Amino acid sequence: MMSNLETAFWRFHNTNPRVYALLVKLAREWVKAKGKNKLGMVMLFHRARWDIEMSTNDEFGFKLNNNHVPFYARLIMEQEPDLSGVFNLRQQTIQSSFGPGNAELPSGEHIA
Repeated sequence: MMSNLETAFWRFHNTNPRVYALLVKLAREWVKAKGKNKLGMVMLFHRARWDIEMSTNDEFGFKLNNNHVPFYARLIMEQEPDLSGVFNLRQQTIQSSFGPGNAELPSGEHIA
């Protein structure tokens, strides 16, 4: 059974595929430009907010919910082999249906 946060993530993700595509594009740009294999998903999320706002005239105030950050990090690393391990993950309050198990991850204050 999925948590309410994960359910909301999948609903958003399935109706907004451009967000995933943009996050993957930005992550690959970072790795290529910086030669680093680690980066923060929160940083990418803020950059994606900028790009989306600058490229759309969304009358409904398109928003990227911070609750989706850990799910996008897990999904990208699972779906994109070249980005596997690029984000640091922490335990979730409720184990998500994808990504590494909580037992494999460190705990932390930023649990989602």
